[in-house]
Amino acid sequence: MELIKIAVMGLNEGKQLQKQCLDAGAEIVLNHNDETCNRGCSVTVEVHCKESDLEIVQNIFSKNYMDLLDGHDVDLKILNETFDPSKETAICPACGFSFSTKDSECPDCGLMF
Repeated sequence: MELIKIAVMGLNEGKQLQKQCLDAGAEIVLNHNDETCNRGCSVTVEVHCKESDLEIVQNIFSKNYMDLLDGHDVDLKILNETFDPSKETAICPACGFSFSTKDSECPDCGLMF
């Protein structure tokens, strides 16, 4: 059974995802890799799954993301904005403020680019 790496995340987050996947009928494996993972105060692990379970895992990621946004007034179009210094203006993905790309910080909320 060949596994594919799908993420690197905190150990606790990985364990929660692992339980959600098992409940949905998919199995993920949490591995430590010295090249990509941290130890100490902030332990991270690589998350691997079978390619045949990838759609289930993606649906769980999407549901978890939408749950985080629930109750917030979020404009997904603005959230997906990127800072392009070759343009004259940018829209802050955090607050929606339009500003000059000569600035490396949103003058409204302080998000750094």
